[in-house]
Amino acid sequence: MKYHLRFNNPLQHLIDIVLEIDKIQTTNLELKLPIWRPGRYEASNYAKNIQQITFFGQNGELLEHKKLTHSHWKIDTNGHSRIKVAYKYYAHQLDAGNSWFTENQIYINFVNCILYCEDRLNEEHYVNAEFPDGYIIGCGLKSINNKLKAKSYYELADSPLIASRTLEHLEYEVDNVLFNVWIQGEHSLDKDKLVREFKLFSECQIGMMKGLPTSDYHFLLQFTPNKFYHGVEHSNSTVICIGPGRDLDKAELYSELMGVSSHELFHAWNICNIRPKELQPYNFGKPAVFPTGYVAEGFTTYYGDLFVVRSKVFDKSWYLNELNKLFNRHFLNFGRLNNSVIDSSIDLWIDGYQPSAPHKKSSIYIEGAMIALTLDLLIRKNTNNTQSLDDVMRMLYSRFGKKEEGYSHADIRRICEEVADQNLEEYFVDYVDGTKPKEDLVSALLGTVGCSLEINDSPLLLERELGLKVVFDGDECKIALIVPDSFGESIFSIKDKIVSINGEKPSEGILKELKRGTLEFQIERNFKRLDIATKTEGRSFLKRYSISQKKSPSEKQKDSFENWLNISFD
Repeated sequence: MKYHLRFNNPLQHLIDIVLEIDKIQTTNLELKLPIWRPGRYEASNYAKNIQQITFFGQNGELLEHKKLTHSHWKIDTNGHSRIKVAYKYYAHQLDAGNSWFTENQIYINFVNCILYCEDRLNEEHYVNAEFPDGYIIGCGLKSINNKLKAKSYYELADSPLIASRTLEHLEYEVDNVLFNVWIQGEHSLDKDKLVREFKLFSECQIGMMKGLPTSDYHFLLQFTPNKFYHGVEHSNSTVICIGPGRDLDKAELYSELMGVSSHELFHAWNICNIRPKELQPYNFGKPAVFPTGYVAEGFTTYYGDLFVVRSKVFDKSWYLNELNKLFNRHFLNFGRLNNSVIDSSIDLWIDGYQPSAPHKKSSIYIEGAMIALTLDLLIRKNTNNTQSLDDVMRMLYSRFGKKEEGYSHADIRRICEEVADQNLEEYFVDYVDGTKPKEDLVSALLGTVGCSLEINDSPLLLERELGLKVVFDGDECKIALIVPDSFGESIFSIKDKIVSINGEKPSEGILKELKRGTLEFQIERNFKRLDIATKTEGRSFLKRYSISQKKSPSEKQKDSFENWLNISFD
């Protein structure tokens, strides 16, 4: 399978692709384009970006073909042993999982745009790309004179590429693994600091997992001029799209870059290597549905931040603040009480990354991270800190990842029980397969490491008394969440636009100053203005959650905290 890529007019954003297939011995040949990509388990249907497609015999004659589905073609080979397929792919979506072709750069996720033949997936695949003069290539595949070679379609589909004249390249080494950092876009980074701190969390991860599954690794960092945040994992690389690049020297955005980079690197083990049985191997033509998204993404979310603090990139206060964010995202998502994380994992294909019915789903990222946190502390408590979730991950790597075998939900429980030396049926029934609230569980387990879960009323009147959470979209104030069974549920609707409160246009400052009593709202609902008056009654519907360290912990609690985070309690 040989692909030739040309980039003729960046203003049209069309990549011209010619596929050559030889050694054909059948009267018909079927070609497909993936309907999803690893790292995002929902229908993507990249065929919508194919502008035109034509099939030729070895002498240039047109071949008859039939489109079987939106992403599946059947070609009458008419006795030819070699054919060509010519098509144009529209590449004009800049994020971490799509493709982008402009005057300044070429960025390709091959899984978007490269046709495959199902019975030739394991053959070698070659790509010859006619990049403009002076373009530098960043990719997990080796490149010689703009020619790429993949040992299979799976490897090609898992190897994104960035090419431009302005691509920056940094590198460092850990445990004989060469790490490449490719940077595209304007930024304000201290590059020496970036390399130093990337190396710290890379060392921490490789040390815990006892080796990386690959001999080299590539961070493809795409910095945007606008606010953006997205990362996608690959076997020996990741694409991280984040911005604004000019603000990367500021603490908040730099923290996000470190967190997502650590998260994506851990995916090199967890999902790229340690993979659910439903995804072993990938089938790009069928829906990717599996129940263990809480492990694939949730455990990775937990460890992404954990490695950053364990490696001393950031300090204890940073990590506790990240836990505060996790707790509030978890406890303020009421979908966790309606559908288990197992059900939400299965539903990824239909609504995992898109809005759905209010309070319908739990997040595999957030809920999975809460499961990882509580399992980790539970195992540590039960084994007096001799075992942890680290041991679970190493066992998964040894028993499944290294053998290229997929694990099941039952395997996760079985290994956790083995490491914890405890029957965990009640835990899994309640908190993984079920929807039991986690407040008491989290509070008890945090106590083992000298911490407490603090639960307080929201300081904002609308949140506390009415159960309304609002967001500002430009100068508009919209209701984003209504707490189930709250007072606000009887008089407001999701997406109501609040025009005024007590005659004043809402702002963050005004919301902070609202006092108990009669509130007069003017709202806009379904393009109509409505007036609503209500009186607050001293009730509390929405809480705020935070972690705090105990003022007088025992020595055992302090030791457990330090064993957990590799950082001093004091």
